[in-house]
Formats: sequence, C-alpha cells, structure tokens
Amino acid sequence: MSLTQRKVDVVIVGGGPAGLACAIALAKRRLFVTVVDKKQWPIDKVCGEGLMPCGVETLDRMGIFEQIDHDSLRAFYGIRWICDQGAIAQANFDSGVGYGIRRTGLSDALYKAAQDSPYVTLMESTQLLAIESFESHVDIKLRGIDGQFGMKAAVVIGADGRNSKVRKLLKLDGSPAVRDKRWGARQHFQVTPWTNHVEVYWSNGIEAYVTPSSESRVEVAFLWDKSRFKPARAGRNLMSVLLKNFPQLERRVSGCKTVSNQQATGPLAVQAKVATQDRTILLGDALGYVDGITGEGLSVALQQAEVVAHELPILVRTNRLGADDLSGLGRRIFRIYWKSVRMVKLALVLARVPLLRRLAIRGLSRSPGLLTHFLEANMGKRAVWKLPLQHVPAFLAGLVMPLRSQGQNRLENTARALGHEQSGATRTLDLS
Repeated sequence: MSLTQRKVDVVIVGGGPAGLACAIALAKRRLFVTVVDKKQWPIDKVCGEGLMPCGVETLDRMGIFEQIDHDSLRAFYGIRWICDQGAIAQANFDSGVGYGIRRTGLSDALYKAAQDSPYVTLMESTQLLAIESFESHVDIKLRGIDGQFGMKAAVVIGADGRNSKVRKLLKLDGSPAVRDKRWGARQHFQVTPWTNHVEVYWSNGIEAYVTPSSESRVEVAFLWDKSRFKPARAGRNLMSVLLKNFPQLERRVSGCKTVSNQQATGPLAVQAKVATQDRTILLGDALGYVDGITGEGLSVALQQAEVVAHELPILVRTNRLGADDLSGLGRRIFRIYWKSVRMVKLALVLARVPLLRRLAIRGLSRSPGLLTHFLEANMGKRAVWKLPLQHVPAFLAGLVMPLRSQGQNRLENTARALGHEQSGATRTLDLS
C-alpha cells in the first residue's frame, strides 16, 4: 500500500520531543499518525536539557525512561542560583526529581518508542512545502529524498519548533509574550559533575546554566540579551567569550574536552495568534516560546502532547475538527503554555535588574523553603502568590547577611545526603 493510499488520521510536522511524544500518545489511542521532519533522527538542538519533575512524570507515564541510554541521563534534585556578587541560593524540589537528559538521547528514545508502534510512520529528511485545509481533510505537500509528494489527513499538528513552518504557512504568527531579544548557546564538556543541582550563574544581561546529563558530562548553556553579544561576531570563540563572564565556571571546565559542537540560536521569543484553527493544532515551541530562563519549555510541550492525545481521538472519529470544534482543546493547550509565561516574565525581571536580582538571591540564600515554593510554582504545583510566610523571616535575614560561596560545601553535602534519601522514592526511574 502506498503512503497516499494508507489511512492517515494525523500528520505531525516536527519530530522533536513534542511531536514524537504526541505521536506515541495518539498511537496508544489507535490513531494512525505520520511524523515528518526535515532532519534525520536522533535530532539535536540548542536547549538546556534539564527536565523538571512535572516533565519527568509525563515521560514516565509514556514509558520512555526505559528506552533512554544510561549515558544520556542523570538525576538532579533542585536548583542552585549563584549571584555575580558571591551569594548562593539553593533549594530542592518538593514534587520529585528532575533529570538532565542529553537531547540526542531523548530523541533516540522517543524515536524507538514511536518506531515500535504499528500506528506510527516516521519520515525523516522530509520538508513541508504547503498546507491546505478543506471541509473533509487537509492536503499536505512534502518533499522527500525521492521528490515531491502529497498526503491527506484528518488533522495536521505543527510541532516544528520556534521557527515553525506550519505556523508561517497558515499565517498564524502573533506578537511574542515579551519584547526581549534574547539568544541562547550551548556546548557539552567531558567532566565529572560537581553538583546534584542545575546551577544558574547570574550576571548583567547574561546567565549560564550547568546541567549534568551523565556521570561524565555536563552541558553549559547561556542565555543573553542581544545588546550584550552578537554570536556571529564571536564566531568559533563564542563559548570562550561567554565563559569569561563567569570566572568560577570557567575554571571548572578549563582544560576539559568538549564533546559537542557549540551551537547558538535566537532571538528566542515567538508566539502564535491561536493554538488551533480548521483541522490544525500548534504544539510546543511552535505555539509559543518565551525564554529558557526557567527550564520549563520541554515540560510544557510534553504536557500539551498528553492533553492533545486525551481529547483529539474522539474529535477525529466524530469528524469534529473545524475551528469551533477545536477551540476548547486550543484553549487548554494555550493555558499550559501561558502558565509558564508568568514565571518566565518574573525571572526576566531579575535578569534585567541587577539590584533586584542581588537582593533576591541574598534573601533566598537563607530561605531555601521560599525558593522551593517558587520552583514548585514554576511547575504549576502551587500558586505563586500563596507565599509560605514561615520562610519570610529567613529571607529578610538573608538580605542583611547572605550565605556566600564559602557555604557551598555545606550546601552540597546536604544535597548529596538528600539525594541518597530520595533514591528510594525514584525507584521506578532507576535505570541501573
């Protein structure tokens, strides 16, 4: 049977984590899904590679952890903020553990899971050319290695990232949620991780993020304002130029072998006008992306994929796929994205205002309970405005006498002890 003759319920454009996770979840509900991507799997990209506990829960429900290679995975228990004036704030999650997952390892695991399903067809090196919606179906024109061809589907899902071709072809580009013109870059270093946390180093207009993704590798990622750096000018020296802003981190990775090419991307912020229209759904970064500053992008996409898989099958089987029919699903997808935007905007204020950032980190250095509250609020587990008042006095004390770098060893020893205590609670994700 040729591809054009085969029954296809859903075509997903974009084979990143959002697209593949959505395909796997839809296939479990017996929809026939074709995933197309212009690249070849496994697919790499510029990202922080830290998956928060809420995203871990979603991947675990999909049964993906069993597919991830051991060398592409490492648990972390919270976040450490390191101020440009030496103060350190650190807290653990209340709702579980996070994982640093090498993006190629995650891509390969999702690819294998999708490949194992008889309901999923995977097409790499395939570029989207055109989309046209009709009352009864969607026509999709594609170009593969053997030339151009067409497909028909009940619905098309755009999961093709910030520069979504689906969004552009359908003229759904809207105004980003923030005006900041920010860029990102990353590279991996072969070194034994020195922390059980994701570290965030703050400076003026630039942040550095360290995420362990194996027992012998860390990823160093940067986010910065366009006014600070222009990647093209730095060229091959981009990572070394960025590291100069963080001497402590620079010393950590000095002399370490690099195990990936440096990559940069930007500007980061995009947003679609709507999440759905006639027989079309936008998912993940294709719908909206603000900034990687809170590390929630991947978790948002995975949660959206679950919602789509829960609601779309009945709409496909009853042929209710018009703009009005999909609007409720669109609002729920958009709501997941928008919840993350609030915390991103708050974090960007800290990035833009040095005095406020330093005061916040000074106070939080003595109030880990308050920082935990914000971490959980970032994942939608708590309302950000319902502050745990018992931790406020410690925050106020930290404004006067913050914990500084000399307290780091004590903090790390505590983190390691907590890591051992939590290991029993994460046995379902223990790949050893």
